Amino acid sequence: MMKKLLFFFVLLQHINILYCQKLSDTTKVNQNQGATGDDPSQFFTRIEIFNEVQHYPNNVYLDQTTLRFNVKIGKRFTTRLDVPFVYNSASSDADYQHFGLGDISIRLLGYQFIQSKRSALTASIEVGFNTSQSPILGTGKNMVIPMLTFSHMLKNHKTILAFVFQQAHSFGGYSDRQTLSYSKLQAILIHVWTKRIWTVVAPECYIDYVYGGLSMNFEARCAYAPTRRINVWAQTGVGLFGDFIARYQLGAEVGCRYYFLRNTAFKKKH
Repeated sequence: MMKKLLFFFVLLQHINILYCQKLSDTTKVNQNQGATGDDPSQFFTRIEIFNEVQHYPNNVYLDQTTLRFNVKIGKRFTTRLDVPFVYNSASSDADYQHFGLGDISIRLLGYQFIQSKRSALTASIEVGFNTSQSPILGTGKNMVIPMLTFSHMLKNHKTILAFVFQQAHSFGGYSDRQTLSYSKLQAILIHVWTKRIWTVVAPECYIDYVYGGLSMNFEARCAYAPTRRINVWAQTGVGLFGDFIARYQLGAEVGCRYYFLRNTAFKKKH
């Protein structure tokens, strides 16, 4: 059943990409800057690939390459599909596979409640599937994650401030794997230096409802748009405190984004 659902969603993504190539994106917030691709409240049809390496205690490394499809449907709806491939250096007595497919996640629906020239409010729900090829390559659980995102462009028209709230709960999966229930709070500050260069600062906090406690990571990235349709970026991160499963010690990421729509052309400021 799950394989059929994933096949249907991938097929739907392909059909929507072909359809959306004929449309003009009507997003108004900071449309003259490439940095809108990092604004979580904005909807663009695009494909992304990025690799992130995270270092954990006991000299454990997690390397994950994710292929992501975002498809905008009409003016206010979007979907997203993440397909991760993971390498985990952690030792395992059971000799589990250390490299392979991770947990695929699908954003079933994202809806833009508010869309003005300077602000946007969106809501969505994401579902993660226990598709990892090995117990150390994924959570071992299915996940449901409702999310709210708000972003606002400051008066200088060069800075976007965004806030993301996620509430995650696990269900099903392996009975011997850890139950997950947590909230994620993230602030995102995007500053545009030129039409082609921008930086992103994004601290994130996790509230663990299973074992209790607060954890925090701090991430920063620099992005560049070599062409109208392509973004590339490099990111670094550090874990500040806490012992939640998503709190790493050190992290790094590189990625590339390609837009399918024609509206990504750089425009002159009004």
